[in-house]
Amino acid sequence: MPWSHLPALLTTAFLPLAHWLQKRSAARLPRRLVGLLFAQGRRTVTSWCRAGGIADDYRPAYATVGAVGRQAPPRAVSARCAVAPLLPGPRLRLAIAATPPPRYGPEVEGAGIHPNPSPGPAGAKHVSGHVWVPLAALASHPEWDSVALPVPAQLDIRQADRDDLPPHRRRPFRTQPEIAAEQLAWAKTWIGRRFGELGARVDGAYAKRPFLRPARQLGGTVVSRLRQDAALGSVPVPVAPERRGPGRPPT
Repeated sequence: MPWSHLPALLTTAFLPLAHWLQKRSAARLPRRLVGLLFAQGRRTVTSWCRAGGIADDYRPAYATVGAVGRQAPPRAVSARCAVAPLLPGPRLRLAIAATPPPRYGPEVEGAGIHPNPSPGPAGAKHVSGHVWVPLAALASHPEWDSVALPVPAQLDIRQADRDDLPPHRRRPFRTQPEIAAEQLAWAKTWIGRRFGELGARVDGAYAKRPFLRPARQLGGTVVSRLRQDAALGSVPVPVAPERRGPGRPPT
């Protein structure tokens, strides 16, 4: 499937992603991306191949996916260029929230036991798998309102699970708010002629100092719900001096 067979919008979005790949991998990329768009069921490489009509050359398809994964930092820059024309200005609206996809098996690196955000009918409180911290740009759709366009995503590995990693693949420990702060600093590079303001919508888990302080230094606006352990209190009503009793007035 050459690029000329795709709609103009998809060609404009896919070409920057193939720029960083070797020519053979770049030629295979269109069908893989089309399969990613139309795949149903579990989001796996096999389902992408099935939706893209890939049968005999499924092995090169896996090699292409691996080549894209090895080019993660340039790919994030290319994805930024691909989704930027779809975003309204002048404020760049971003969303950050942890996503734990289930992963099972003894050979799955970096997986651990995490709280299950969607228990389902079984009501399982925990899920085994990875936790990704994706940064998504929020675009406006005429029928679906806001649509999240994920750009980069970083893997969060708990401190308790780092000892299970191979010695040659150890990585420094960072909390989810610290990872989100790094992504927000990376998104600051978007601010230029097209965008003048930076706004982030985050979950209550990020309403903490390690994330809020860097966001304030970057000049961004953060919208979040309160933390679950937040203590709320009403503003005390002023009491007239003649009616005030003994003791210190409330603060």
